[in-house]
Amino acid sequence: MYKRELYSKFESSFQKVGIVKYDAFNQMGGNLSFSIALLDENNNGFILNSVHSVEGCYTYTKEVKNGSCKISLGEEEEKALNIAIGDS
Repeated sequence: MYKRELYSKFESSFQKVGIVKYDAFNQMGGNLSFSIALLDENNNGFILNSVHSVEGCYTYTKEVKNGSCKISLGEEEEKALNIAIGDS
């Protein structure tokens, strides 16, 4: 396989990761909630936010295109995205 073919295949794979652990409700300790951003070379991918509380666990995803998201981001999601992009 030629170098160019390999490069084009890896261009769309997840290469950038940012993760932020936090305590969503200041009640459980242990920073069980987290936001993780997974991006490819062009800063496309998604953010996964998992919120843990005493009542349960809720997980949300938000699509990222060219380093931005159409849906407003929470503080931890924004931090995870910035870490993945390299703007931490």
